[in-house]
Amino acid sequence: MSQRLVEVEIELAPLGTYRLLNLPPHHLAKTVIDPAQIRGAGWASNATEQLAAASRWPGRWRILDTLLTRRLCSETPNSPAAAQAWRLLCDRGGAVSLRERTLAIGLGQRHGQGLLRDHIGLTAQTLARIIRFRSALAVASTDLNSLAGLAGYHDQSHMNRDFRALSGQTPRELLDIMRRTPARHRVGRIQAFNDFGLRDPEGRPT
Repeated sequence: MSQRLVEVEIELAPLGTYRLLNLPPHHLAKTVIDPAQIRGAGWASNATEQLAAASRWPGRWRILDTLLTRRLCSETPNSPAAAQAWRLLCDRGGAVSLRERTLAIGLGQRHGQGLLRDHIGLTAQTLARIIRFRSALAVASTDLNSLAGLAGYHDQSHMNRDFRALSGQTPRELLDIMRRTPARHRVGRIQAFNDFGLRDPEGRPT
């Protein structure tokens, strides 16, 4: 009897990574790590056996929900200050000054930056750049001047610099790629950075 191949990919929200793994995400950057190193020996093989034994996907989703929920309930929640800083950045499209962020979360600059890096893996400045970038991709206007304003850039030159730094492409080049590439995302979501072969904030290919 042939074995049933089960492949599952789990996408985690920025704050969800810390909660699920109980590990600062920046410790995992540019690495491939065995689940046993985080969850202990046998966790991955046990989860794989359960998923393979389930005959239908609804049952597999229930198994994953149970495994992940159990893990989340056993860990310490995210720092309220980190969650508040992240919500503020998202709500404002990344356009939050250091002073505003410091006042909002009630922590000093160094402490606030450290919390974001530990809970999300990136500094506030880098997160703001990525949020603006994603906003521009979601708008995807062919009028680059209006696109820059709608996405929260100071001007088109500012947008051009960030696009090149994050993707290696100009805004027009990347928008052309998006138009030529069949969408592989669910309704209401833009394609993941990897779908376009984009770069990470340090300029390296993802």
